[in-house]
Amino acid sequence: MEISGVIQSGAGKGAYFTQVDWVVRQCEQMLGYCPFPGTLNVRVNDSDMANLSLLFKATDFELVPDDPAFCSAQVKKVELNGVPAAVVIPSDDVRIHENCILEVISSYNLKKTLGLGDGDPVSLAWEDPSVVDGHQATKNGKKQMQLHREIYEFAASAGALEGYVYPRQKLASTNLDNWIKNLVKQYRDLPEDVRLSFQSALDRTLGRAVQAMIPEIGVDHKHVQALKNLIVGEMPSSPHDFEKEKQEKAAKYGE
Repeated sequence: MEISGVIQSGAGKGAYFTQVDWVVRQCEQMLGYCPFPGTLNVRVNDSDMANLSLLFKATDFELVPDDPAFCSAQVKKVELNGVPAAVVIPSDDVRIHENCILEVISSYNLKKTLGLGDGDPVSLAWEDPSVVDGHQATKNGKKQMQLHREIYEFAASAGALEGYVYPRQKLASTNLDNWIKNLVKQYRDLPEDVRLSFQSALDRTLGRAVQAMIPEIGVDHKHVQALKNLIVGEMPSSPHDFEKEKQEKAAKYGE
């Protein structure tokens, strides 16, 4: 979001406020810097008053006084002409300016840093929380879709491997080098909770593949050992052991 305005001379009270101990301390904690003594006053253009109300509703934190002589103030992180800054919004009972005038603080002397003076135009920009949340939701959705694709590709590769080695005579282990290497990597790259969700089914699929491979290439072969390392539970007794699948289908579908 962005609003535009012009610099306006102030009442001179900002220099005192920005040097009060509790203000300096809380700004350092929440903004990461001590404010330059003084505030820069910006009169918001009439055309941007609607966005100004959005800024007032989306403040980042509150300056809370430890001295009863002061009142609290809301703070919104912004950038003024690209320079990190913050708008300080005093409580209504101590506000000395109209709502269209913003008091801006920064670690910099903004006028000197930007070469500005009274009457010069400036712009204030900040992140719209709704847009940020929308972007995050989109990002999370894409991440979830990517995970689903990785699960599908892994499951397809594991199932295809079982079909390739069962039953097969004169199995050429060199044909399996990249296949099994990629399968192991795909498995390791999946989150642990995702692996646990399908581990029992994977144990059966890879277990049958291992049982089919052992007579051809031996129990100590690197491919057999690599697949056995992915199996957590009990292996099927043979490449033909589909008893568990039959039981699960019967329980689920009444077959």
